[in-house]
Amino acid sequence: MEKIIIRDQFGHGIAAVNFAKAFGVTGIILPKKDNKEDFEAESSKIFDILSFFSGNLETVPFEEREKAEAEGWDVIAELKAGTLPDEVWDKFATSQLIPQFTEGLPEYKGMLPGSVLFIPQKLISDGECGVTAAQQSVNPQVFAFLKEAGVPLVLGQHFHKVNDLSAVQNLAKDFNLYVPGMTENNEVFGIRGVAHEKYYNMYKSLKASVGIAGTHTWILLTMFPDTPQVILYNKKGVERWEAIEAAYRKNGKNIITIGFDEETNMGELAKKIEDAYKSL
Repeated sequence: MEKIIIRDQFGHGIAAVNFAKAFGVTGIILPKKDNKEDFEAESSKIFDILSFFSGNLETVPFEEREKAEAEGWDVIAELKAGTLPDEVWDKFATSQLIPQFTEGLPEYKGMLPGSVLFIPQKLISDGECGVTAAQQSVNPQVFAFLKEAGVPLVLGQHFHKVNDLSAVQNLAKDFNLYVPGMTENNEVFGIRGVAHEKYYNMYKSLKASVGIAGTHTWILLTMFPDTPQVILYNKKGVERWEAIEAAYRKNGKNIITIGFDEETNMGELAKKIEDAYKSL
């Protein structure tokens, strides 16, 4: 293995960048595009976004993509296929991505000290995890204990800033949420399609994170591994969250994962989440 293949700029792309650092190799960007124009445009976009996380990334000329494919390790393809050995997460958990720059990034002055990232649902999903956005979501009321806890909450889920606006506004009112971009830094509203770097200072200020696994999970695991997390996941998805939890806890990090599916008793799940959160 000389290089690790990176296919996108989302959660798995960030994970691939961290794998490259963990194994001391270069990350090569190889989007699944069959024509030169689309390949080069997508490569450039992915590089521009992920270069915030690492200075050891390369794009590949369209003409050399097949050679690069043959020589690189597509670690995320193995993850999705269920063939990635659990032990590789031990190495992954010892690595931490360092931002390549932090000046000029949005400040989140409206966030209260001790804020917790809150991700009750997935309104948007790329479908790459083997389950839909709906299957990855739970009724927000399983997190009702957070209202009584009085902890300041920050909404961390992706949403469409037009189609999902009313749902987000209702959720914000119900849980008294700080929603990035709603009252300051308007350019970050919605999260999806916004460069990850724009949220750096938000993530940096968090006390903890509770909710559905997503891109935010990978950012916290790889850039802020000391931030405690309760990570919910659909048990029919591709990620081996139990192995990831074990690797991070072995490395002294406070990470708890909780699986669920359509047969899960939501009352029992709510209690399990509450107990996990209190243990953080």
